[in-house]
Amino acid sequence: MSNEAEKPVSLIDVGQKLVGHSKSAEFTANRGLVVELFPFIFEASDRMSARAICRFLMEEQGIRLSQVTIAKALNDPKKSWRSFFENIEPSAIVLAKHSKSASFKYLFLSKADYENRTSLDKDGTITGMLARGVRAMMRPEWVAADKVIREKWFSIGLATRLKAKPHLEDHLMALEDKF
Repeated sequence: MSNEAEKPVSLIDVGQKLVGHSKSAEFTANRGLVVELFPFIFEASDRMSARAICRFLMEEQGIRLSQVTIAKALNDPKKSWRSFFENIEPSAIVLAKHSKSASFKYLFLSKADYENRTSLDKDGTITGMLARGVRAMMRPEWVAADKVIREKWFSIGLATRLKAKPHLEDHLMALEDKF
């Protein structure tokens, strides 16, 4: 009688069982999530460890993001900032092309300064409403890009955006050279 422990293990069988289990188990791969949350993780890391951030996300928000994934993102901030910026880059380019200076300096203004420069409220109620309507009809891509930038970029604190600047600067300069 042969011993079951001595039976050769087929790695193919092991691999197929692993894949089968992965399809029936709860989905836990949230790698893209660390990119979306990176600016906030980066800012929180000034006062919290990767382990504490991981614990907060799980216990308070129900988000599973491993300590290793968080630490990996924080250990290569240039790569992480660029990955985050890739999501908003098309919108940032649209706004830069429509600005007089065709640069990305607006990304590092305070939210209030950005809103003052892009708002048409200073034109008065009626004039501002007309101007916003004309802008929406004439430049719908600008309006859509502005919405993305307001939601995804200006939701990040100014101090954190300024800390991102050195990690993004050479990439932004290369983009400016293209237009």
